[in-house]
Amino acid sequence: MARVAEAARELGYDHVWAGEHLVADSTSAERVGRSLDPIASLAWVAGRVEGIGMGTSIVLVSMHHPFRVAREARTLQLLSGGRFNLGVGVGWNEAEFRLAGYGFSDRGDRADEALGVIEALWAGKPSFHGRFWSFDDAFSYPRSEPPPPIWIGGNSARALARARRYGAVWHPNGLPEEQFAPLKAGWDGRIVPRVPIVFDREVDDWYTVSGSEQAIAARLDQALAAGADGFLLCFDGDDGGVAQMGRFAAEVRPRLLHG
Repeated sequence: MARVAEAARELGYDHVWAGEHLVADSTSAERVGRSLDPIASLAWVAGRVEGIGMGTSIVLVSMHHPFRVAREARTLQLLSGGRFNLGVGVGWNEAEFRLAGYGFSDRGDRADEALGVIEALWAGKPSFHGRFWSFDDAFSYPRSEPPPPIWIGGNSARALARARRYGAVWHPNGLPEEQFAPLKAGWDGRIVPRVPIVFDREVDDWYTVSGSEQAIAARLDQALAAGADGFLLCFDGDDGGVAQMGRFAAEVRPRLLHG
């Protein structure tokens, strides 16, 4: 992890990111079952690598107590010197919720209320009353200033509404350009999609950007022109994606007209 973060810094990337899945079943273990805890991992990186931001993409806020999310995020923001971004999402894997003992159908309601609790705690409000959590006379520490920006993951209409209400950044999967202009109307946040990058072959899905360096640059330029403010790029490889990061920095980034 430290090697990847150091390489990202040297190559001119702004952040490194970690995601989360609490548990997987046999049908999803190969895809999602090998992630480390994102907050602990980023805390480890923050203590070893200076000069680069970091964030979660994403924490499953609907599967955590918001007191803990609020405290861990502010702690990491404080200890990292203001380098942390809290990316949150609702989750899609029903088996994960079932195994962990959480409801799946009400996960969006729980996520919205959790964000309200986090907002209240960060603002120093002692009281909150909701469907899932209620409290009075609460004091939360640390009070790092500024608090970490909240990135709202997800592509649904509800995720867009959540970004407008709570988010500094909307963080969709893929490049849903048709949503960029409507969201930005009357909202001063940023749009930073999560985009896997695959070189030299075509990937037939709705969220990966793939092909030649020229094709990848053209596709990303299209999204920038439509209103994207940047990208969270995902690279693969036995070296943690370092070689692909270097290739992108050398061969794709200079071709971006709107970058």
